Parts: sequence; structure tokens; C-alpha cells
Amino acid sequence: MGKYDNYICTTLEKRDRLPGPSPRERDHMADIGLRWGMEHLLWLDEDIIPGSYYGELTWIWPSSYPNQASMEWLRANTTNMAPMFPHGHSFPEILSWFGSDPDDPDDNANWGMIMGDEEVVLPTSWVGYIPADMLHMPTRRPGGKPATKPVSHWTAGPGVYLRGTEGHDAASVKDQDLPVPGKPKLTTQDTLRYFILAGQQQPGSVTRPAYMRPWDGEFIRPMAYIDDKVIPDAEFGCDAMYLMPGPAKASEQLMEAHTLPHGSMITLTAMNYDDLTGLAAEADLYIGGEKHTLTQTFGAYIPPGVEAGPLVIRNMKKQMFLNVTHPVGAGIAKYRGG
Repeated sequence: MGKYDNYICTTLEKRDRLPGPSPRERDHMADIGLRWGMEHLLWLDEDIIPGSYYGELTWIWPSSYPNQASMEWLRANTTNMAPMFPHGHSFPEILSWFGSDPDDPDDNANWGMIMGDEEVVLPTSWVGYIPADMLHMPTRRPGGKPATKPVSHWTAGPGVYLRGTEGHDAASVKDQDLPVPGKPKLTTQDTLRYFILAGQQQPGSVTRPAYMRPWDGEFIRPMAYIDDKVIPDAEFGCDAMYLMPGPAKASEQLMEAHTLPHGSMITLTAMNYDDLTGLAAEADLYIGGEKHTLTQTFGAYIPPGVEAGPLVIRNMKKQMFLNVTHPVGAGIAKYRGG
């Protein structure tokens, strides 16, 4: 067993914290051949990986895909289909809803986001920064067409999210004067500045870390890069990208070896409906000089001062999503990581 094996997670933990059907209900759905449209792949936090930041990785599958349980079936056969509610965290958060077709980023349904007292309109794929303690909640805009392709939903932040526990449930905020979707108290759209929309960044448009392979527009397509220069005062950032399959190559290096004074989180997943957790590729990730070869969706946490990389993808057959998250700006001192 390697020294850093337990800094990589390939299994879905804390299933009782997930929205929607309970673990028992999810298992029953799998037994009878039904799937829920919002399928979690990872839940990460310091209980699962020592010192880690919080993260969730989810695929959202359109109702047109095979074996999707209808909302009517879910309401009749599951017990936890409570609606979302505006909530805040004591830590900043990166939150995203990104369509899987980089050439058609509007194929992401029609989303908005409650941000404090307003609701910003997000007509295309997006990655957003949520400041600490800001009330927020994704909303479905009325009249929007449904997505026809799967959507990647990913969120991360330097804290522990205890969804469903006291202080983090609907009962805890029921007496507050909360924003209502479709009826915001403010309509300035000022908080749209916290979002990077699809197409807003292109190769060469932002200064990314030198240890990351440049976006090239072919193999690597940009999703979003966020730091305190892109969004002033951001304390947690990301480098997120599509990895596109194409002519077969033996390997592609995405990250050079580097060491940072703070923690960082890496997640990698493939758009693979028939094998939800499979990468359809091999990923070689080095942590502290140790080589880890992975063939499943994974989340990895790199502690401060530990060398991360190289990261190499081999024999890639499916489109993939790579997300790297870590503190930026003033957050580096606040959220160094364990």
C-alpha cells in the first residue's frame, strides 16, 4: 500500500447526505432497472480523505435517456423529494452546471441562480463562485427547453457541508425571509459577475498556472478558469476543462509535477452512461512521487507541500471532465487545507 493511497477516492461515500431518494430507495431502483436523473459519483470531505476540501460530482441525465424514473414515479415511491431551498455555507464554493457538448453549451436546460436577494439568469452552461455565507440556490427558469445531452454538475469548497443535518435543512430556514424563485427582491443582475459563462474564456484569454497544459481548443476545451484576478476577491478557484476524444494517442500529459503551499483537489470523470464510474481510459496520477493508475472516476486531494503530478491520460475512449480546485487570493491563508 502506498503512502498516498488514501488521498484518492473512487467510491461514492455519505450516500445518506445526497438529495433525492434514500440509499435504500436508490438500491431498489437499481434492482428494478430504474435510474434517477441526478446520479452522484463522488462526495468528498475531510472525513473521507484526510484534510480534504468538500466536493460533489454528479451527472444529470435527460429524461430521454433509457430507464429514467419519471417524477411521478419518484413522488409515489420515494420519501425525500423535498424541493431545494436557498442556503449558505460558512466557506466559499465553486458551483457548476455544464452541458456536455462544448459546441452547443446552451443544451443545459434553462437555469438561474438565487444569489442573495436576486436571481441571476444563466441561459447557457456556467461555472460560478459563491462567496461565503451568501444565500444561493440553482433554479429552473420557466419555459426553458430540457437538455438533450447529459450535464456535469460539480461543486467544491474549503469546508464540510452537512446537508440534511440541523442547520443545513429546510426546517432551519423556514422562518427566514428567503428569496423566492421567479420573484427576486433585487433585479440588478449585479451578482452575474460571479459567473463564467460558456464561451467567455478561450485559449490564451486568461493566465493559468504554468504547470497545467494549455487549453488548445481541440483535445482540451475550456470550461472555466477562476482565480482572484478573474473574479476579484474570490477566495477559492478552479481550472475546469473538457477532454475531447479523437485520433488515438498513446498518452496525453495534462499536468506537470509541482508543489503548492496549500491543498488542491482533482476530479476526473467520463461521459459514460453504460458504465457510470468507468473512465474508459487510464489515468496516471503521481502524488508525492507515487504513481497511481486509475480506471474509475476519482477525486484526489493533494495536501500542502506535497508534490502533485504528473497527470497523464492514456487510451482515452470517452469525453472526460477534469476539474482542479484550490484556494486563491486571500483564501490561500484562510483555507490552506490539512
